[in-house]
Amino acid sequence: MKFYLIVAKGSKQGLPIEVKVDLFLIGSDKECQLRKRSLQPKQCAFVTRSKKVFVRDMDSGQFTLVNGSAIPPGAEWPLHSGDRVTVSRLELMVQFRERPIAQEDMEEWANQCLDEQKETELDEDFLSTKYKSAANAAQSIFNQLNAMKGEVKGRLRISVDHGVTIIRFNDAMLIDESEIAMIKKELCDNLNKRDLRVLLDLKNVRRMSSKAVMMLTDFNRWLRPWGSTMAFCRIRPELESGMAILRVEKVPIFKDKAVALRGSW
Repeated sequence: MKFYLIVAKGSKQGLPIEVKVDLFLIGSDKECQLRKRSLQPKQCAFVTRSKKVFVRDMDSGQFTLVNGSAIPPGAEWPLHSGDRVTVSRLELMVQFRERPIAQEDMEEWANQCLDEQKETELDEDFLSTKYKSAANAAQSIFNQLNAMKGEVKGRLRISVDHGVTIIRFNDAMLIDESEIAMIKKELCDNLNKRDLRVLLDLKNVRRMSSKAVMMLTDFNRWLRPWGSTMAFCRIRPELESGMAILRVEKVPIFKDKAVALRGSW
């Protein structure tokens, strides 16, 4: 699977950069693969190791941000498809692509990736809600943004809204067996509590193997002895047919997150 950095803002917006080396440096130094005069000599690096990608802050005195949050100086941070890394005024989207793409089609694909990801990720139905007053509107927006922000734990983004634990998968592809096994471990490690209502939000997932579906089925069965229940929301139409086994397991599937949060399951 190929790894790309897509320039997300500025005059070069939409420019895809294919990363072909295990250590990709960003800074102003001549050794850096991506150079910009306004940066520190070596400001951060993208590290590929064991088929995973990390960003490493080079402790240059300037922060490296991942999805708006600063990582500790000198630390490494795991990256997932769609993450945004910001250094100074440079903002890059992380993307992976399983199949090769012709050079002339690459910029179109990169811009499509940017278009598909909405920075605020507000639900479509949320945007159309009518509010009784400006104060209620502001408070609702604040609550929604806090709920969406959540906490990144490995390949998962975990938040709580209306008593429901929402799990959003950061990966767009749930295909690789080792990655699927790691995701299951992270799910079990973070949800080993009693009487949870767990909503798995698949908005980011574009492809899913049969092994990934079986893993989710096994996880649902693992939750039951804890007295917890599970549901899904925002599954892409092209993935719905592959989720038939979950319907057999009587796992609720909602098209919309807000409806899922209001539902009883």
